[in-house]
Amino acid sequence: MTTKEILSKSSILVGQEFSDRKEATIAAGKLLFQNGYTTEEYIDSMVEKLETQTFATYIGNGVAIPHGMLDGEKHVIHTGISVIQIPDGVKWIDEKAYIIVGIAANSDKHMDVLASLAENIEDIEDAKALWKTNNVDQIFKALSS
Repeated sequence: MTTKEILSKSSILVGQEFSDRKEATIAAGKLLFQNGYTTEEYIDSMVEKLETQTFATYIGNGVAIPHGMLDGEKHVIHTGISVIQIPDGVKWIDEKAYIIVGIAANSDKHMDVLASLAENIEDIEDAKALWKTNNVDQIFKALSS
């Protein structure tokens, strides 16, 4: 399975708006479900993780990575990610998240995408470019390289 199969353009949304991190997490989970990465039950596992271990879902520089609990892995059909860009951000703990990367993993195959993400947000100016773009292709290319 290649990185491109783990991330598809149909699992990227730009220009979104959410009232809170739970709503954003559910949207990221729905994208995973709609693109065939998970069963619908995985969304509940993502919400449980958010509510019990919020600290594990924010990685810094405006990026959150909601994902399921360990036992939620049984709801993962195959490893994949969803990406949601929120130009105005959404409150996440004491920070704002502008990029939400929903993760569904039953292997370590998503690590290449996360490595690309880390490279693209290491510098705050690069992270801001992802926060502000309304171009799905730009996000796809950044996270697929």
